[in-house]
Amino acid sequence: MRHFFIETARKLSLGGVFIASTLLIMLVALILVEITLRYFFNTSTMRADEYSGYLYLALVCFGFGHTFLRDGHIRITFLTAKLSTKASSWVDIFAGLSTVGLLLFIFYRTVLLAWDSYQTGVVSEGVSATPLFIPQLALPLGFALFSMAVIAFILQRMGHHDC
Repeated sequence: MRHFFIETARKLSLGGVFIASTLLIMLVALILVEITLRYFFNTSTMRADEYSGYLYLALVCFGFGHTFLRDGHIRITFLTAKLSTKASSWVDIFAGLSTVGLLLFIFYRTVLLAWDSYQTGVVSEGVSATPLFIPQLALPLGFALFSMAVIAFILQRMGHHDC
């Protein structure tokens, strides 16, 4: 069961990074279209600034889990470097559990944010009047992937050294 969860988290994080990569390509394309329209045609999409913010937020959120699994986040190891392997694993497990607690709280709050925006019909103040729940959905999805990645990390630490 442990291996299944770790593999599932890894595959989902790869899916998240694929989505993030696609969003980055869309972001670059949107900016290039905006530059082309302004430079050659003296006009604008009137939405590029707003949508580039949404795309950037989503690509960062979808990349959290994969970045964590690849040890891409900053970790302070000066304490664990001086500990035994088993003690270091316990510190990592404690830090992971603390992180999961925080991430699940953030996940819950972002679900409430998107749901509230959906129920109240909140739209952006820009020309597009985009329903804000749409870009806000990237937040809970990204934090869910991040939470799964941290849980997979904890399970690896628990199984790797038989804590």
